Amino acid sequence: MAEAATLTAAEAPAPRAGLGVQIGYGFGQIAGQIFRELPSLLLLFFMTNVLGIAPALAGAAIFIPKLVWGATADILVGIYSDRWRHKIPRRWWLLVGVVGAPIAMVLLFHVPAGSTTLKVAYVSAVFALYMGVFAAFSVPYLAMASEYTSSPEERNVIMAWRLVFTAIGITFSGMIAPYLVGAFGGDQAAFEKMSIVLAIVCPAALLVTFIATGRVKSTPQPTALAERLERMSFRQAIAVLTQPRFATLISANLLLLTGSGMALASMLYFLTYNMGRTDALQLIGGIVGAACLGIVIAQPLWVQVAKRVDKVTGFLIAAALYGSCYAVWAFAAGWGIATAFIISFIAAVGQSGWSMLGFSMVSDFAAEDERNAGLYSATWIAVDKIAFALGGTLLVGIVLSLFGFDSMKAVQGLPQTDQAMTGVMVAFGISPAVLSTIACLILLKFRSRD
Repeated sequence: MAEAATLTAAEAPAPRAGLGVQIGYGFGQIAGQIFRELPSLLLLFFMTNVLGIAPALAGAAIFIPKLVWGATADILVGIYSDRWRHKIPRRWWLLVGVVGAPIAMVLLFHVPAGSTTLKVAYVSAVFALYMGVFAAFSVPYLAMASEYTSSPEERNVIMAWRLVFTAIGITFSGMIAPYLVGAFGGDQAAFEKMSIVLAIVCPAALLVTFIATGRVKSTPQPTALAERLERMSFRQAIAVLTQPRFATLISANLLLLTGSGMALASMLYFLTYNMGRTDALQLIGGIVGAACLGIVIAQPLWVQVAKRVDKVTGFLIAAALYGSCYAVWAFAAGWGIATAFIISFIAAVGQSGWSMLGFSMVSDFAAEDERNAGLYSATWIAVDKIAFALGGTLLVGIVLSLFGFDSMKAVQGLPQTDQAMTGVMVAFGISPAVLSTIACLILLKFRSRD
């Protein structure tokens, strides 16, 4: 009888997440998106065009701590949030972000004066702290979505709300932050002031989510399940993560995110040099605004696409649309700013589709294998961070350096060579299009494994 009661508790459906919980949960994504997007959009540009550090060196300074410590922190938080779930609800991890996010955000752009070596070492060390804080709140945050409902369709709706708040986060990181930097003068002091503003927004968003999600109880974890959450070996974790369907999905997502990171990190360079805009810091806000509009408008579309066909097909359509836009954008520098707004809008429609449906599929994996929900979420976020770091810092830095981008000319406001601008075009448009195409080819295997 006791065993039957345990099984009944385990099989009991999760409570439905009401509108207040859905919106409250989405608020946390504002902080997550700011932490994710801001370094990719501004940090490399800050290091090359303000601090005068060579692109390849600047990219490595950001990428190495993100790869080594960022991924490690994600996995550790994922494992411990699973292991301690019956004692510490995942929402309590958000309070680490409430305390740590403003500290990490402010320190990141307050780089001390000194030699190039000192500046690079400082950015690497602070960015490691930044990634640790990011892991502490972002991994449990993603895993929380699988605890609020047993319905895959409702998880689509939750993820759609999450993408709406993604647009708000992008507004802060991609519109308000660059605008503030430009308004404050564009120098290092301007970046420092901007970081203080965002240091207020991030903990506020996390606190809203912490309070709002306290209104619903997640599925009670039966004692039998809690007892099975024993220490997981590295081999066991690898076995979970290399399941063919999950490995296929995450590989495709890695390529898409790498391309997305390259496009975002090189956008300011593309506007400044290839389009010849001296107002790039102000102009990028409008382009990002068009993208945000595309994200918000597209969410009902992708929810319906997933219902009418399936999530994998919707993911493929969205990825193909996104890659096609960047294939065109690579050669659109002379087509005028109106074209850039239009392409940004359409590309964001595609990007929001594969992003939302990808997260939804990960939530499905987590719901099907509850004991490893945090591990799935941690791995997904770790790949997100690694891919964005790989594309948004290291690869862009290497491409720019290989094509002869001169950081000292950039600091002095001098033009770059035609070869350097070709490198910007490769990083900004061609690479994302190629990587999206490869991702689609990989994802075609996902359905064949069903």
